[in-house]
Formats: sequence, C-alpha cells, structure tokens
Amino acid sequence: IIELIEHYRELTKLQGTYVDALPRLVDDQSRLHTTFNQDVAATGRLSSTDPNLQNIPIRTELGRKIREAFVPAKGNVFVSADYSQFELRLVAVLAGDEAMVNDFNAGIDIHAKTAADVHHIPLDEVTKAQRRDAKVVNFGVLYGMGPHALAMNTGMLFSEAKAFIDEYFKVRYKVKQYIDATIRQAHDDGYVETYYGRRRPTPDVKSSNFVVRAAAERAAANMPVQGTEADLMKRAMIEVDKKLGDQGEQILQIHDSILVECPEENAEQVGKLLKETMEAIAPELPIKLQVDVSIGKNWGEV
Repeated sequence: IIELIEHYRELTKLQGTYVDALPRLVDDQSRLHTTFNQDVAATGRLSSTDPNLQNIPIRTELGRKIREAFVPAKGNVFVSADYSQFELRLVAVLAGDEAMVNDFNAGIDIHAKTAADVHHIPLDEVTKAQRRDAKVVNFGVLYGMGPHALAMNTGMLFSEAKAFIDEYFKVRYKVKQYIDATIRQAHDDGYVETYYGRRRPTPDVKSSNFVVRAAAERAAANMPVQGTEADLMKRAMIEVDKKLGDQGEQILQIHDSILVECPEENAEQVGKLLKETMEAIAPELPIKLQVDVSIGKNWGEV
C-alpha cells in the first residue's frame, strides 16, 4: 500500500492531508478517526475533516486500492448501505413530477425511460449510448449543465447536446418549472428551503457579477434537493443507531451511504436492518426509496 500511496500522493489531496499521511494518523488501536462537521456544508450535508474520509475516490484504480487498505477488526466485516438515485427521486418529489414518481415506484430504469421519452422510441429499443447520455443529463440538470458540458461529457456535437437538453425539458417540463420557480424564490424571498422547511439564504443571486450570480442560482436550484437528502440521511443515521444496538457500529457516512462494521455472523441481519430502516425513513414522501446493501472484508469491496 505504501507504493500505491506514493503514486497517489501526486494526484490528490484530502482536506490538507496527503494520503501518504493517513498511516501516521492512526491511533494505538490502528484506528483512523475523522471529524464530522454539522455546519460547514451550506446544504446541511455532513463534511469530513482531519482527514477527509468522504473524499477518497472510488472510480479510479488507485482510489479503490487505497480503500482496500481500510479493513475491519479481526472477525468483523463492513456492511455498506447506499441510497440508489437518491437525489433524482427527491427531484421527482420536489418538482411534483408524477410521471417520474410513478416510474420510480414501478421499478423502471429511469435513465432508459428518459432516453426513450427524449428520442420518442420504445423503452426496449434504447441503446447503451442513449441511456448513458440520458444519465448524464439526469444527474447534471440541477447543477446547471448546459450543451457545452453535455457535449464534453458524452462526445455529442454541441448542436446535438443543445437539442437533447431542449427535448429533455419538454419531457421533464415539471423539473424545468421547479428549477425556474426555485431560482425565482431565491431572488424574491432571499432564501430557498428543503422539503422540511430548513432554509438557506441566497444573497448572491442579486450580485452584479455575472459569474457569482450564476453560481448562486445553480446552488439555489440544487440546495432543496441536496439539503433534503441531508435531512433524511441524518434521520436515517439516528434510526439505524437506535436499532443497531450491539450488533455493529456505524463508522462512516458518505452523503447517501452508511458504513457499518459488525461481526461477520451479524452481517446479513445488519444488512437487512439497514435496508429496511433506510427505505422506510420518510413514509410521508410519495416515492419509494431504494437502498443497495453490500458486504465486504475491506472498504474497497463494498
């Protein structure tokens, strides 16, 4: 792992702490402790510092190798519970997009369905490339993704990307209406809020600087979604803690996932507890939440 750390050091920095410093931060029990902050991220998400354990990448080979260095105590395993397409489900609820809610509740692949609707083709005729393009837009729309960014991320021509986004907002017109209404609220009321009423002030939407104003509008459009996600994750952590007892211990939270360490013989039961508790955390929402559970002997396996 030292060799990997040496290579990885040049590529990334974790909240002021180089990855090669991680082994020196462990305590006499070989445990590495982070600090979770409640009020640093403007959306209400927990953030992690000293070191930042929420920022170790999973999509690169080196990042996965680094995660493999994190192992539970002897006889224990890790159980990870991850909300599936959490933000998209919340977008559907906040936008009042009943068709999107119904698709999720029916277990339909939302990316394939979006591609089918945009291209006006049957669901079973959607290609992998079309699904991939729809996925990029589904996840990028609340971050202000425009034709240039879509073209860069998919290989489309600019004209193709613009046409795709235009057609997307015809299909998901309620999402477009929601984004526009949220930005108007930020300008008119000076704040936006989560599904549960937690507010974030938005003074920068009135900035005379276009770059500052545009960034503030993107943040305003995204905050109710990401903020509601944060509200629900904290509720889920509390309920999991109540039910987990001595079966295991929550050791890490990364935005929409919870990582538990438990004795290997408890793993299946803990996984079931996590899935049932997290999926039922918000019965007031008209949409089904889905949680994927995995079990592994190191962090890289989950």
